Amino acid sequence: MKWHDYSKTSFVLIAFIAAFMISANQANADFTFGELVNLESVIPVLDPVHESINCFSSDGLEMYIGSDRPGGQGDYDLWVLRRTSIDDDWGSPENLGPAVNGLNSDAMPSVSADGLTLCFNSNRPGGYGRFDIWMITRATKNDPWGAAVNLGPKVNSSSSDADPWISADGLELYFSSKRPGGYGDFDIYVTRRTTQDEPWADAVNLGPTVNSAYGDGIPYVSPDGLILFFADIYYCPVRPGGYGGADMWITRRATLSDPWQEPVNLGSKVNSAAHDFLSRLSPDGQTLYFCTERDGTYDNWQSAIIIIVDFNGDGKVDLKDFSKLAQSWGQDDSSVDIGPMAWGDGRVDIQNLAVLVEYWLSEF
Repeated sequence: MKWHDYSKTSFVLIAFIAAFMISANQANADFTFGELVNLESVIPVLDPVHESINCFSSDGLEMYIGSDRPGGQGDYDLWVLRRTSIDDDWGSPENLGPAVNGLNSDAMPSVSADGLTLCFNSNRPGGYGRFDIWMITRATKNDPWGAAVNLGPKVNSSSSDADPWISADGLELYFSSKRPGGYGDFDIYVTRRTTQDEPWADAVNLGPTVNSAYGDGIPYVSPDGLILFFADIYYCPVRPGGYGGADMWITRRATLSDPWQEPVNLGSKVNSAAHDFLSRLSPDGQTLYFCTERDGTYDNWQSAIIIIVDFNGDGKVDLKDFSKLAQSWGQDDSSVDIGPMAWGDGRVDIQNLAVLVEYWLSEF
């Protein structure tokens, strides 16, 4: 080890110990967005006219999309893109085949964290309404997907039910629905189960704090289950407080058992006067992907997620920020839980310290 490596280590240890001796102010961990990049230069095999990113596998080696590109079985089909490592380029989309795709529209896939369950919406025959939520499974990641199964009347209704997103623990399934009894044109609902072996319970509306008198849908839940991304439905009237067309929003909850809080607009760095929707995150949580119609045609964009580590908001990263992190060490404190992703992993530990140290040292 070189001398400057010893100095850096000593510097961090001394700072961290000193942090325990400083009283910290109320923390406020957060994140913002970097410059926008058109995905045509990053993932050129994606055709923005036909498809956008719907979901990634947890290991980042599979990307699932719904597409009406030529070569499919019906209107929209489910496709998968693969790569051998996260540093490799994505391969061309592969159709999931006639055992999965029907002659109608199959789209908006969401894959479970273990990669063995895929939920999607379809207007194929055998459902309860115009669009229903369906599911396919496979025994291992190397096995083919089995036949599609409708999730039944506890989840689906006689109206359109679409845009499913399955939580990382497999115990919550969020989706958009136009069913009667909601608060607007489309609302976001959730169905839950106690274990992954049990059936889904009756779908529940997320309520008027999250849902508006307009169109709300396309949910995405962060891996820790504490942040819900969603968007205005672009062909419905949009909620006030945005930037023009459909916008992307987030709502948070303190724990998995707490209610969702008042939604917050993702801001002008990613939202525009046109339609911006379909927010998805990379598996490492460092990149936001979304679809936009701001140039008069559909495009796919990405933006880096930049962690804000100035916990007390005094404009600098210093011992006071270390103090707050040190005092929460080993706890589930979302106000300082910034590693390895922007919203943390439910425990303040060495991964959070590493993120804070990286930002602190960058100021010297």
